[in-house]
Amino acid sequence: MAAGDSGGLGGYDFRYLPQKTFQCLSTPETTSRLRQWSMLGRIQAQAFGFDQNFQAHRKDDFVMAFFKDPNVIANLKLLSDSSGQWITLGFASRRLRKIC
Repeated sequence: MAAGDSGGLGGYDFRYLPQKTFQCLSTPETTSRLRQWSMLGRIQAQAFGFDQNFQAHRKDDFVMAFFKDPNVIANLKLLSDSSGQWITLGFASRRLRKIC
């Protein structure tokens, strides 16, 4: 790969932004609603940046690149169904199912 080439799938490279906070998830109104729906402690927001302009016509490439990116694999937190603990993704998604 030549210097300056993007290494990710579809040319996207992602970076984890651990310093980014989401104050809106801590407001009394939000915590009350999350508690009402038994979601308090079961939802997290994480931020990732990427190196290109988003192009809607390439949305599928973008999503696949996101879930296959090493920074996403190492840092994206998921709530385990079995243990109820937050775990990292830990592997590249081979296949994604389109819902809409």
